[in-house]
Amino acid sequence: MNFLRSACYLPIVCLMVSASHSGTADILEPASVPEITIQALRLACDNVKEDDFSLAFSDVVSSARQDLVRGETIFGWRQKIEFDDQTQVVVQRIAPQGQLRRVSVEQFKSSSRPAALLVSDQNCQIHQARIIRYEDDVAVGLQPLNSELVAEGSEIPMNPPVPTGVDPGGVPVALVDSGVNYLLPEIQSRLARELDGRMIGFDYWDMDHRPFDSHPARSVFFPQRHGTRTASIILREASSAKILPYRYPRPDMSRMHQLIAHIARSGARIVNMSLGSNNARDWDAFEDAARRHPQLLFIVSAGNNNRDIDIEPVYPASLTLKNMVVVTSSAGDGYPAEGSNWGKENVDLLVPGEGIPAIGFSGEGIDVSGSSYAVARITALAARILTEHPDLDAMQLKAKILSLATPERGAFVKSGWIKEPSDLMRDQDLASIQVITQETFTEFSGVSDAVFRPMLVFLSQSGWTADRVQTLIQSASRIIQQCNIVIRPASLVSLATNDGIRDFSMSNAKLITKVMKSDRASVFFVRDTVDRPAFDAVAFGTRNSVNTPELRFTAWVTTMTVDPHIALAHELVHVLMDDGTHSYAPRNLMRGDTSPNNLELTAAQCELMQRNARANGLLE
Repeated sequence: MNFLRSACYLPIVCLMVSASHSGTADILEPASVPEITIQALRLACDNVKEDDFSLAFSDVVSSARQDLVRGETIFGWRQKIEFDDQTQVVVQRIAPQGQLRRVSVEQFKSSSRPAALLVSDQNCQIHQARIIRYEDDVAVGLQPLNSELVAEGSEIPMNPPVPTGVDPGGVPVALVDSGVNYLLPEIQSRLARELDGRMIGFDYWDMDHRPFDSHPARSVFFPQRHGTRTASIILREASSAKILPYRYPRPDMSRMHQLIAHIARSGARIVNMSLGSNNARDWDAFEDAARRHPQLLFIVSAGNNNRDIDIEPVYPASLTLKNMVVVTSSAGDGYPAEGSNWGKENVDLLVPGEGIPAIGFSGEGIDVSGSSYAVARITALAARILTEHPDLDAMQLKAKILSLATPERGAFVKSGWIKEPSDLMRDQDLASIQVITQETFTEFSGVSDAVFRPMLVFLSQSGWTADRVQTLIQSASRIIQQCNIVIRPASLVSLATNDGIRDFSMSNAKLITKVMKSDRASVFFVRDTVDRPAFDAVAFGTRNSVNTPELRFTAWVTTMTVDPHIALAHELVHVLMDDGTHSYAPRNLMRGDTSPNNLELTAAQCELMQRNARANGLLE
């Protein structure tokens, strides 16, 4: 089942494990790495014979080595070592053409209890190490270790209790995935809840009420964290959505009956499901359950195998279900993205799914690519549609989604391409934008040949205040005044918005400017950016607003900016010059690296500002 898309030398380590298997090496106790694990790593690095493992450990029950073959070439081996106390060690040595590349050792307290992992590089240096901590036979924490096998950084939780909370309201979306990290504030605040505060969702893998994000596709020590990323995209693009997380039902796919019945009872009508396989029989239970619940709309991935699934099916995408929308990832030109599947009969939509901003498992901002994330964007669109039209049934909702597509440029999908789903069906977000104050700006002194009067707008609860904005604009004005231009703001406006609009994105920016409808240059002060690459501030002139004319002569500044007055001055010069290029001159304000050392403007830059700003009607 797939989701769709150090300095410790072993000779030194060997000194640490000179005791027998039954003994204890004191130096290793803080990290709890068993001696047998380290010794097995050493032996594998030395490429010992199979029998040598039995000679090294007196209580080995069995030892069988398996060659790892790619094509007709042996590129390594794998060996499982078992002991009388049920401890197991799995050793893998990767050495293409005899050149050692990697050795890994996994140690298990029993067949079902992984305990420790060591990975060495081609020089037999340990560069990755992790142990699992148990309480009452339940895995509770994953601890990374440094090259000296000492705990490093914070312990990563495993299957923690779900914090209680209050239902946020909104459109419920069932997310069938690897679970979510419900400890993150961004996720926790948007979980669907019962009246008593319990989360609505379930783990159909472990069969408990803790669908924590963990899918051991690669290794239990380095799990794939897919669900959190997917959830973050849905919640970012649909401010009215709330999440019902379900950890997907492997290893027993028959549990799909239970899972879908649970979703149906919850009241959710949208199901995001970005998992699949090549085996149709895996999906018998899902197909039957989906037909039993026509009120549910399943939004699924076409997969990332770079193939036509009309010819080589992928499931569930290739099933003939009326209450299902199949989505694949598109490139910016409307064609399938590299690696994405397609199918004129089995795939409904092309949707941009490359380089999409998301939140990682630890709360970090990342960019993700693949059809899974295109699915999340259509799920968000579906949630926004239901917010505006709550009486739509599953088939009507599907029809509405497909009606928003335009014909794509080749015979790749059935309905077409949705170029930017985050721009569509945002009436609810638009209605949340309210001008709550309009304050008189305090004038300040300054002599100049020309006056620049932009409108200043700061978003409430974004970290900006009226006083901070006024101080900032005055500081920026002093920098720009070297070109005989002074800033005297036309107005200072505060906007109240829902949480999803407080960060800059092209979609959010277009909504905000639609409300303000200013014929002046404008500066907007927002919380952060969800567009990538991340930036502190950005400005739009004539050239870089060709596709977004509503953003012409606007600048956007985030609270993440280190030197906001310098960044603001830099962006305003871009607006006044109507030129997005940067300078390479030392100490110049228009260098790409905003810095307190870079504050100067040249005579040529000043002349360009004066000429173009007057031509564009920006100066008095």
